[in-house]
Amino acid sequence: AKPLSPRMLDSGGSPRGHRRRSVTVLLDQEAVMAARAWCAEAPVEVHEELDSTNDRLAQLAEEGAPEGTLVIARAQRAGRGRHGRSWSSPPGGLYFSFLLRPEEAMLRRLAPTLVVGLAVCQALDAFTPEETRPQLKWPNDVLLRGRKVAGILGEMTRGPDGHRLVLGVGMNLAEVELPDELSETAICVAATGARPEPGAVLAAFFESFAGLYGSVQRGGGALILAQAAGRMPSLGQPIRL
Repeated sequence: AKPLSPRMLDSGGSPRGHRRRSVTVLLDQEAVMAARAWCAEAPVEVHEELDSTNDRLAQLAEEGAPEGTLVIARAQRAGRGRHGRSWSSPPGGLYFSFLLRPEEAMLRRLAPTLVVGLAVCQALDAFTPEETRPQLKWPNDVLLRGRKVAGILGEMTRGPDGHRLVLGVGMNLAEVELPDELSETAICVAATGARPEPGAVLAAFFESFAGLYGSVQRGGGALILAQAAGRMPSLGQPIRL
């Protein structure tokens, strides 16, 4: 068998070579490989539980991790959204963060969180009923049936090695018991009757993201913005702040 590439790390973060058990607890090995095709040499960490995948990846970025480094967790103890809001992260969802090192010009073309949100929508298209089309709520929410099914958190710093953009994604996949305050505003993919495997969703996400990100790098931001706008039901509608 070919050795697993990219290099897998155990939950403590130390290199351990090919450890199939640590991968398949969470994700099928082939799905992880498919997800990493766009950045095949970047390392991957798979954890049973973390405080926050964004926090762990920020630590790796500070240590010089390359673009595409990926951190996945089955559950988070201290997941968060924008403005420090809590993000409920029980087992049954898909929680991951990946690292970009974008150039300044690319950041001016299009907000990376919008690219990620569109990639989440396109990934979920393959697993949800045709009449349940995932939609975007600016700036970082993905909706199903008008309720939040996924959120994106982008956190950027600048160091001597340039921009470090940590992009965290949390998706509600399996049916889980949500906190009372979220019962009317959140939804799981399983509520549509779909039962996608986390690894398949991860692979579909990165397949979509690779194409979208490459398009932005080549100057194709306007086309992607138009695709995203087509998934924003609030455009042209009155809203209340």
